[in-house]
Amino acid sequence: MRLAGLVILAAGMTTIVAARSLEISRLHSRLSVPPLYDDVSYFLDAIGWMNAAEGQSILASAWGLLHHHAPFSTLVAAIGFTLFPGSFIGPYLVNAVVVFAFLLGIVWLLWRRPVLEIAACLIAVPCVPVLWHTVTEARPDLPSGLAIGLMAGAIVDRGVLDRSVRSLAGLGVACALAASIKPTAFPAALVLLGSAFAIRLFADCIQAGGLRLSFRAAFSALLWFMLPLIATIAALIGPALVETVTYIFNVFVGQRDLWSTGESFWPGLLRFSIGGEGQFGLRYWFAIGLALMLLRLVLAAIHGKAALLDAVVLLATVLIAYAIPSVAEIKTYYFGAMFYGLFIVAMVLNGCVSFALVEELLARFGLHNDIRRTTLTAARVLMLAFVAQLFVRHVVIGQISTATPLSVQQQESIRVATERLWSLLRDMKPEQPGPLTVGFSSPYPVTSATIHLYAAQAKMNLVIRNELFHRSPQATGDALLKSEILVLSSSIPHTLVGPRVGDELMARMDADKSVCVLETMTFPDVTLRVYRRGC
Repeated sequence: MRLAGLVILAAGMTTIVAARSLEISRLHSRLSVPPLYDDVSYFLDAIGWMNAAEGQSILASAWGLLHHHAPFSTLVAAIGFTLFPGSFIGPYLVNAVVVFAFLLGIVWLLWRRPVLEIAACLIAVPCVPVLWHTVTEARPDLPSGLAIGLMAGAIVDRGVLDRSVRSLAGLGVACALAASIKPTAFPAALVLLGSAFAIRLFADCIQAGGLRLSFRAAFSALLWFMLPLIATIAALIGPALVETVTYIFNVFVGQRDLWSTGESFWPGLLRFSIGGEGQFGLRYWFAIGLALMLLRLVLAAIHGKAALLDAVVLLATVLIAYAIPSVAEIKTYYFGAMFYGLFIVAMVLNGCVSFALVEELLARFGLHNDIRRTTLTAARVLMLAFVAQLFVRHVVIGQISTATPLSVQQQESIRVATERLWSLLRDMKPEQPGPLTVGFSSPYPVTSATIHLYAAQAKMNLVIRNELFHRSPQATGDALLKSEILVLSSSIPHTLVGPRVGDELMARMDADKSVCVLETMTFPDVTLRVYRRGC
């Protein structure tokens, strides 16, 4: 009954969060327009994989899936399209399963605690904005962050020396699965999870009497954890390892100047905590999490060395999760996902452990059992009532946030421009035998991958060229002229990749006698012009 009740509560929280998140997305975010970056890339992979799977065996389809940029997101999108054909809501709705799984993971971590404490955590966690954004974004970053945070919490929550071989091997496999959700982030995930295990193991050795006495047991525990971890990572990421490493190198080295924020060290260091991204993803829960962490450290110091070591192990792991995205030169909200996930897990662990430490203190002071039990139960009921009213105010009836907000004007520009461009392209024939080649200078107001997705769904032979990563107008223009159809956007203030050279490109194409204008679309925030080469 206890398990069933907690599962039902987790399912109810997930349902409310999913419904409210999809509602706000339909009004102000991704579901209000055609698919946008980066989500549309995974939709396109899913459509391509589903089309190819029609003539393949299950084994061949699985092997092909492992070669995708993010197999997890491709599979989620494919399931969504299968359950909700003809709609783009499916992949987002399936992401609610990630939130549900995360809440069940919280139940698993806290299983030995009183049911009121677990229930309070299940109600508090969905109040954190990261959970809302996990539903409204189809990219793998946030699901990966939640899974990695859960696994890091599972590692440091209790000692590893006293775990069985089966438990250690299972933990290694689970960590590998979490790290594989976003393959391009697996080096950072392995650094975090490996560091968490090493810190936990070192603390266990100290408690066991020193490294010399516990060396053999420590080596055995490390071996049983690392071997399944490496084997599972090799099986899941190995098939596309070259492509994954190449992508990481291109983004963090070759295109670093295009993606980097250019901010100084200290603002960059604070970005994921009290900065914009941290406040956006965690809101006031960052302050609550810090308070709970400090409370646990104080209570642990009173209890002694063992309790203090446990608190420090968790704190050190959280700091590593914070440092990994903070010291990187390239920063986005999504890069902080593993820190957000672990911070949420640390918050619930610190809260429940603090309750346990307070209970031990009250027993130490000789407080009568009935009085102690009544006092703690009253405190848990008050905590449950507090988080319940927060959930009602900020999720059920409040204005929840979305990771990709769009203004009314942006929605109109994206919808109209995408529909008109697709209508123009779908009936167009190439001048030469072969596919029609379309080059794009900007991802706004039309996302090139959206046109590619429509073409894949219509089984139309279309080649899309994204000329977004050139450093000068001359280089961008030369690259665009290699396509038969040119789609150019005017210069607009934006935070998207690529220089703002739209006006210069349009002036060059207007003066070029080898190209002609097919259509011009003018919106309050942007002008889109479509050219054809060789007309």
